[in-house]
Amino acid sequence: MNVKQLSEAVGGLSKPSKMPGLSYGTPAKDCIVGSILRKKAGSVCSKCYAHKGMYSFPVVRDAQAKRLAILSANLEQWREDMTELLRRKYSKKTGDDRVFRWHDSGDLQSTAHLSAIVKIARSLPDIKFWLPTKEYSLVGKFCRTRKIPRNLIIRVSAPMIGSSYGPTLPGTVSSTVGAGTGFACGAYQREGKCGDCRACWDKSVLSVDYPQH
Repeated sequence: MNVKQLSEAVGGLSKPSKMPGLSYGTPAKDCIVGSILRKKAGSVCSKCYAHKGMYSFPVVRDAQAKRLAILSANLEQWREDMTELLRRKYSKKTGDDRVFRWHDSGDLQSTAHLSAIVKIARSLPDIKFWLPTKEYSLVGKFCRTRKIPRNLIIRVSAPMIGSSYGPTLPGTVSSTVGAGTGFACGAYQREGKCGDCRACWDKSVLSVDYPQH
């Protein structure tokens, strides 16, 4: 398949204007933990950005739903197609441009889903993958028995605004919102853009603190 066909096969990728590299999103309404936290006042999901703005446009929602349907139908085929698509998309990128974000909207659906992402990262060691997640139990179960590749940065998010997450799960780092600890995200001093910062993709940055938005 060519790049266009591979893109169709996985439901397409997204290119957030405020971030470097490419991204991939699924419906926020289908987050497992996130959909519960969304109903809880003071949680990081209570005012989720992925339910607002451009994410509320029908074309965006339809694209996200298509991606989720594809990976749910045949996860192994999705993994193969995604690996090859990213290999080609990043073939001419160099240095700090070789970064990718999983789930600018949505989250992990199962340990099998996480396993597929881990295999993609292992197949593409020259790309840095950032996976923010609130699927604490799912990630914990996986990480207790399997190793996470160095180029896959799993940031387990604290559930409540202003709180920090407890002990980091093996092979993961963390993120908080409005906690005032760890590395302070400076994107909102740059019109919401990452600029040349790559802290979220840096496993040596143990915690990133984002402002509430």
